[in-house]
Amino acid sequence: MSEIQDAAQIIKVSFEGAEIILKMGNTGWQFVKDICAVFKKVLDQEKLSGKTSVQKLLKMGGDLQVFRFETKDLERVKALANKYGILYSILPDLNEKDGMSEILFHSQAAPRIQSMMAKIEHSNIGTLDEYYENAEPDKVEQLVEEVKKPALPEPKECELVARELAKNQVEKISDVRSRLNMTWLQIWPIICYMEEQGILEKGKEGTVTLTRTPEQMEELVDSQQWKQLFGEEEAQRRSTGSSQETEEKMQVIQRIQKEKRNNPGVNAITIDQKLVYEETEHHIKTRIPYRKNEFIWLDKSEISWINDHKTIFAGLEKKKEYAILDLEDRFLRKTSGEDLYRESYDPVHRERARQEQEKICRRREQNYRKAQQNLEAGKRTIQGRRR
Repeated sequence: MSEIQDAAQIIKVSFEGAEIILKMGNTGWQFVKDICAVFKKVLDQEKLSGKTSVQKLLKMGGDLQVFRFETKDLERVKALANKYGILYSILPDLNEKDGMSEILFHSQAAPRIQSMMAKIEHSNIGTLDEYYENAEPDKVEQLVEEVKKPALPEPKECELVARELAKNQVEKISDVRSRLNMTWLQIWPIICYMEEQGILEKGKEGTVTLTRTPEQMEELVDSQQWKQLFGEEEAQRRSTGSSQETEEKMQVIQRIQKEKRNNPGVNAITIDQKLVYEETEHHIKTRIPYRKNEFIWLDKSEISWINDHKTIFAGLEKKKEYAILDLEDRFLRKTSGEDLYRESYDPVHRERARQEQEKICRRREQNYRKAQQNLEAGKRTIQGRRR
């Protein structure tokens, strides 16, 4: 009888053109609706970064499973999954209190996941309904609301993004977000609204292409048409309760400016919550931006949480020597606060480094083409001599 009940609880759900097998728990259809919201959330996030992991997993069809492990082991899990050639997607953390994280994978990869379990302590394989049952109800509700109605942009944020996009005809959303120190939830609604207005087109690789020249984009931002599209009245019509958020952001900006004025020996920085990996009673461990396996510990007495606990505000002392550690807290090197800021936290330096890297790539491509042309010319010369 139990086998018949189990079979009745297993259903096929069509989502994004793919069929996936779900086993309904005690929550029934509510589970199906909410887990589809999770898929939608992950799909949207991966589209921003040009990834297609969850899309490929869904298209494979069949049974999807969940690998659960301690959050501190996330980087190790990612490294091992890549080593074993496992297609996976990181699931939203719907229970931050338990200190665990989850990735989604196809049941075909179960033997390789089991090999990973032998190397990752306190890890296990579970189902989507177990992942859902372990979630905090308010976290699920919040995620569903985000999928239904994403946060709407502020006029000033729209203008900031537009002027940044006007610098190049084609841009990666992730690059623009990093330079402006914005979260995905802040920049994504702006990109979507601009696409609705025919200002840009989203690409497959997480890029956006302007439908006009950078010069025309600048003219648009300064025009009356822009005020009609993105002005205060339009923002109020599209959103409510945004004034408090704007006021908080202004306070953050003023605080950063005050920090720099009052203490020239300190570089003020902000750190996204996603870069926080470990926390003790007196310290907090964060990954250094743009570095895969480099971390620093910061004193809690010298940091403060802002933006509804989504961002850390801190300061790097220019002359202080900071110890750079790996994920396991093994010492890698020491560097001054000034060098650390310049290499990883200074948006101006990062932009210059990006432009320099692009120049190097273009130069290599030119040299390659030239070498190919010389090679072809040499072949033609040899063939002419043989004749």
